[in-house]
Amino acid sequence: MIRLTIDGKEVATEAGKTILEAAREAGIYIPTLCYHEHLLPIGSCRLCVVEAEGYDKPMAACTTPAVEGISVRT
Repeated sequence: MIRLTIDGKEVATEAGKTILEAAREAGIYIPTLCYHEHLLPIGSCRLCVVEAEGYDKPMAACTTPAVEGISVRT
């Protein structure tokens, strides 16, 4: 299990999950259009873009892996 923070809430998820999957498991809503749980994520709609401490640019939550200690703002 890895731990990350999304909108100030500490979240635990399995390694290999995306930020979007971790958020959904924790009941945190991140809007999407192109994401479907049975298809590979492509991040084309950019609706799920989030900001993370230590990263220069916003990133698509549906394609970005959840990593230990990351702090994300939706």
